[in-house]
Amino acid sequence: MLSALLVIGGLVAVVFIWRRMRADGADGVPASLRAAARRLDFATRPDAPAISSIHTPEICIAAMAVAFARMDAASEIPAELVAAGLQKRLGVEPAEGADLAALGGWLVTQSGGPTPAFQQLTKRLKQLAHGAEFDKLMRLLGDVTAAGTKGMPSPAQADALGALARVFRTA
Repeated sequence: MLSALLVIGGLVAVVFIWRRMRADGADGVPASLRAAARRLDFATRPDAPAISSIHTPEICIAAMAVAFARMDAASEIPAELVAAGLQKRLGVEPAEGADLAALGGWLVTQSGGPTPAFQQLTKRLKQLAHGAEFDKLMRLLGDVTAAGTKGMPSPAQADALGALARVFRTA
C-alpha cells in the first residue's frame, strides 16, 4: 500500500514539474514572444495551422511583411524596420509594432519559411479583410522593398507580389 502511494506521488510530482517547465518556456517559445501574443490576444488552435488562427488583418499584414523581408536573401532587413513600417502604415504604437513584428516572425517560421508563409498569409488576409487592407499592405511592402537590395524587389519578392496580385485580382 505504501509503495503504491509513493508511485502515485512520484507520478504526480513528475506531471507537476513537467507542466511547470512547459509553462516556463520549455516548449521552445520564448517568454517574450508568448507575452507579445498575449498582448495581441493571439492564440493558436491545437487542431489547425498557426496561420489559420490569425484573427485580425494587422497580425496577418505584419507576418506578410516579415515574410516579404526574409525573401530578400541578398540583404538582411532588420525587424525594427518592419516594426517601424507597421507603426507608420497601420497606425499602431511602437510597442504594438514590435509585438506584431515578433509574432509575424514566429508565424513565418511555423509556416515553413517565407515563401510558403507569404502564400498562406495572402489567402488568410483575403479571408479576413476582403481587400480592405490591401493599400496598407502594399505601402508597407514598398517600404520593405526600398530597404532591401538596391530598392528593387528580389526575384522571390517579385514572384510573391505577382501571386498577391492574382489572389486579390488586381493584376
